[in-house]
Amino acid sequence: MSTTSIPTAGPRLAERLALHADALSPGERRVGEFLGSADEAPFLSALEIAKRLGTSDATVVRAVKALGYPGLQALRDELIGDLRERATPAARLERSLEELGAQPAAILDHVLELQIGFLEEARRTVRPEEFTRAVDVLEAADRVIVSGLGPTGALCEYLVLRLRRFLRQAEAVNATGLRLADALLGFRSGDALVLVVYESLDDDTAATLARANELEIPVVLVTDSLGAKLASRVAAALTAPRSRAGSLSTVTTTVAILDALLLGIGARDREHALAGLAELNRLRERVAGRHVPLDRDLRDVDLLPAEPAAG
Repeated sequence: MSTTSIPTAGPRLAERLALHADALSPGERRVGEFLGSADEAPFLSALEIAKRLGTSDATVVRAVKALGYPGLQALRDELIGDLRERATPAARLERSLEELGAQPAAILDHVLELQIGFLEEARRTVRPEEFTRAVDVLEAADRVIVSGLGPTGALCEYLVLRLRRFLRQAEAVNATGLRLADALLGFRSGDALVLVVYESLDDDTAATLARANELEIPVVLVTDSLGAKLASRVAAALTAPRSRAGSLSTVTTTVAILDALLLGIGARDREHALAGLAELNRLRERVAGRHVPLDRDLRDVDLLPAEPAAG
């Protein structure tokens, strides 16, 4: 095994590109984007890459160094490892998706295999120590604020709903523009922020993060590529993939991370989690004016670790 390979726990190429984007020259940025998107990139020399891009091999070497790799071979090792992970039925379906047409069974198989691949990759990219730190932050907070824009806003509402069922104070922030200013005004000491953001910071998300940093509110970042770039501004970064070139974006890994955070908090305060779900069911009976069968949400408690036996 090469002695220059990058440890799998380190930032991946997509994270490095986001982290160093402002420092790269246009030519170096083109090299980085090519290395991150071309399946043949791990097998090309610096000179071959340069010929593909119409640049010099010196620019290729500078780009690799600027991205924080000790050399091209280290980056190759990482990319080859990624290709091996992608050598699955999902990857083969991805490459032949146009041939699938509208066959429902083939599409279903493609999507399921793709999601399984993302979840398996998340086992590597979500670091246990970062996840533990994230649970510590959220469990200690007086209130959890969950922020995300666009489609991720619905996921934020989902986490807030389930946190409240565990008797945790929680609020979703997904406003934009001037309405966002009112939401940011409500941030206070004792809060913790879960920030769901991908690829780049838009103005509204940047303002939300800035407000949290200003008030020294700890931030748990859920992202695909911004973990390294925002490391100094967050308490914990949970990095998981959500898309690949030529594939649809997915929320599977994000939902899995949010569910894991919820259960991590519930495991720390099992008494409140149980009491909250029981009270929810009593309130539902009152609203319905009759006995209501136990809701499936009450079965969440079956997923919480059992308390150790006394003695």
